[in-house]
Amino acid sequence: MIAQEQLKQYVLDNTIIPVKFCDHKLIVDGRAVLFWPAHDLLVFSDLHFEKGSFLSQFAHPLPRFDTRETIKRMEHLISIYQPSVVICLGDSFHDGNAGSRLESDDIAAINDMVRSVTKWIWVLGNHDPDIPESLLGKRQHHCIFSGVLFVHEPEEISTFKAMNGEFCDSQIVGHYHPKTSYKLSHKKLTDKSFIVGEDLLLMPAFGKYTGGLNSNSEVIKSLFDGKKMQILLTYHTKLFML
Repeated sequence: MIAQEQLKQYVLDNTIIPVKFCDHKLIVDGRAVLFWPAHDLLVFSDLHFEKGSFLSQFAHPLPRFDTRETIKRMEHLISIYQPSVVICLGDSFHDGNAGSRLESDDIAAINDMVRSVTKWIWVLGNHDPDIPESLLGKRQHHCIFSGVLFVHEPEEISTFKAMNGEFCDSQIVGHYHPKTSYKLSHKKLTDKSFIVGEDLLLMPAFGKYTGGLNSNSEVIKSLFDGKKMQILLTYHTKLFML
């Protein structure tokens, strides 16, 4: 668990912003992760490991070091927060064959991260319905903590409860890779964003080569059904509440 003194410094630096979501106190971090102190839980979303190697198959000029860079940033944040639980919120791998392209050093590094926490949950996504067998950790379609559903794509809560018999009244999802543009003085900022609603929270993508869907798009607006949306823009590890 991260020390309170460190949290206070991050607040002063605009690196984190505490938010209330369905009466739960969460910490939004400008480095594109979410931390829930009550459960000592750290959330990453949309890692898209091996996107670089996937695109290189089609003569795309991107270098193939995205997985290693993403792992390094994950290791850094895990060392800071020292969580008991880590949730990877789907699309951790870019495609179904990504596991076969993973370097052995990267497999070892990922498994070291998994071993460093009490519980590691790979929530399955549309890009990665299966997690490579070489990796440790639990594979689940979803998980629930204190009535909050963690799932890759949004569920209709009432239908979900009827089908699964599990209580939940809100959800935290990935999939959409939200981003936002904002004009600050004479400079336009565009970067990944969190979007916090009354009962829905959208996570930004964490992966190195992940693009994004504008937070003003009709697709994202429709998810909130006219309800209030609080946008938190990340920019160079800092947060701007819009």
